[in-house]
Amino acid sequence: MLFENELLVWLCLVFPFVGTTLVPLIARLGQSVRTAFAVIIGFLTAGSVLLLLPEVWVGRTQGLAYTFNWAPSIGLVFSVYIDPLSVMMAAIAGGIGSLVLLYSVKYMAGQDGLTRYYALVLLFIGSMIGLVFVDNLLVLYFFWEAVGLCSYALIGFYTKDLKAAKAGIKALVTTRVGDIGFLIGIFVLGSGAMTALGTDFWQSLSIHYLIQNVSAIPTETLTIAGFCFLLGAMGKSAQVPLHVWLPDAMEAPTTISALIHAATMVNAGVYLLARSLPLFSRVTGWMTALMVVGGITAFLAATMALVEHDLKRMLAYSTISQLGYMIFGLGLISGFTVATFHLMSHAIFKALLFLGAGAVIHSIETRNMYQMGGLKKEMKLTYIVMLIGGLSLAGLIPFSGFWSKDMILATTWETKNYIPFLFMIITAILTAAYTIRMVNLVFWGESRRNTIAHEAPWQMAAPLILLAIGTVVSWMGIGFLTRAYTSFNLSGHGLTLSSFINETFQTPVVWISLGAFIIGIGLFMIRKRYAANTVGDRTVIVARQGYGFDTFYGWIIQCLRGFATRFRKTHTGDLNYNIAGMALGFLILLIILFFIGGL
Repeated sequence: MLFENELLVWLCLVFPFVGTTLVPLIARLGQSVRTAFAVIIGFLTAGSVLLLLPEVWVGRTQGLAYTFNWAPSIGLVFSVYIDPLSVMMAAIAGGIGSLVLLYSVKYMAGQDGLTRYYALVLLFIGSMIGLVFVDNLLVLYFFWEAVGLCSYALIGFYTKDLKAAKAGIKALVTTRVGDIGFLIGIFVLGSGAMTALGTDFWQSLSIHYLIQNVSAIPTETLTIAGFCFLLGAMGKSAQVPLHVWLPDAMEAPTTISALIHAATMVNAGVYLLARSLPLFSRVTGWMTALMVVGGITAFLAATMALVEHDLKRMLAYSTISQLGYMIFGLGLISGFTVATFHLMSHAIFKALLFLGAGAVIHSIETRNMYQMGGLKKEMKLTYIVMLIGGLSLAGLIPFSGFWSKDMILATTWETKNYIPFLFMIITAILTAAYTIRMVNLVFWGESRRNTIAHEAPWQMAAPLILLAIGTVVSWMGIGFLTRAYTSFNLSGHGLTLSSFINETFQTPVVWISLGAFIIGIGLFMIRKRYAANTVGDRTVIVARQGYGFDTFYGWIIQCLRGFATRFRKTHTGDLNYNIAGMALGFLILLIILFFIGGL
């Protein structure tokens, strides 16, 4: 090791936050200096995190635990606990984040507000690393909200674009529903642990401590907290019915879309559930709830992706669907490994797909797939890398998406969840169909454009090539991942690469999975005939309208606005009326308390 472990851990956190602070100051030296500084900080952060991987993934049996005294007089400390899950999540955030920063050099060149952009991107990366590193739930919530704040600010980055501004607010408000639930869960769990374990407030919020003493915490406390945590994850990871913010978030720059979908925001909810799995896995109905929420989300989002014409929104629906796969996987017995393995592979190929889409949009200046076509000839590199990413998403051998998705399906089969298995196979068929549809509309056939396309510059092409290589080979790290999980008692048994391949091909699921890919191609080929009949046309319309979720929420908002408008008449602005109202309310409260006490 080049540095001591503790120094590396703090550097992973210090680099992005110091970079955020210094970007506005460095910008005074010139725009090119500012951009170069942001990219260097991004790669320093990635390098620090990647140096932790060998230490944690090879032969270690205990996490790296360090503390920093924030306020010793009240016992407030900043504590971190680094294990295979947290270091993998940090590597995703730092690694993909650094590639996004490099990609931004050309993609965002010449736009206004770039100092704000680079500062927020570094803050986004740092907040996500902090979220997965910290051991205290309350401090985790601080980073949880920081991630949400960054997503709001970056989704609405184009401040003069009304659609972008509304999308940022929508993301903030929708995820707030889950955030409030999560915060309630934190205090319920902390207070229950304080009472049951006889510990102090800060110790009762230590994730590692809670897991070690989970058997002593009352079941009622775990039940309430568990479902509150699930609500928080549903908001951040865009699960039905709190999924509506993510498609609209595509008004952000494509670089930010890649960051949100692959490296930061949406991974936070899956991480929370994976981290808290040992706490709530014995809560009645909690694991089933994960399967139901994840399965429904995966299926519905896949149907919406199948009919979407906007390239970025189609990829957004795909992300929602794949997040559903992960949460569904967490609901399975011994599903920790399969879900987090799919999270890792999805992060790589989804970053590739979004940045590939950015190269297309940067070249022809449209997101409408019906206005593309024929780009295979003009953008050969982009076509190859997006084909790799698409085939990985669709689950074709030998790409990483095949191995991780098949592992989820195989675990579902082995645990005898046959009805959910059928449901997820249908989702896999839809995934293959919408992926082939995307490649066809964007790259195959004749051009439907009035513009001549050009290949991306090297600053954009280099991240695409690296991510494409990762999509092909990342699954080979399954041995290191599973053995690290085993040594930390996180999940299951360790695998070697050869045993993993043997186990994959010894079950009938692999052939069912490949059959789903072939059926998906068939579904793509008959899509126009299906849409031409009355039933097909109506289902397409309903799916394009998002199954009415936005309409329903819009109706609620209108009702609240109407009520607020009428209620506003009671606010006269007269101090005498206000004091009289407060006195009357206090009197009513006293009467209620009197009668309750009398009972």
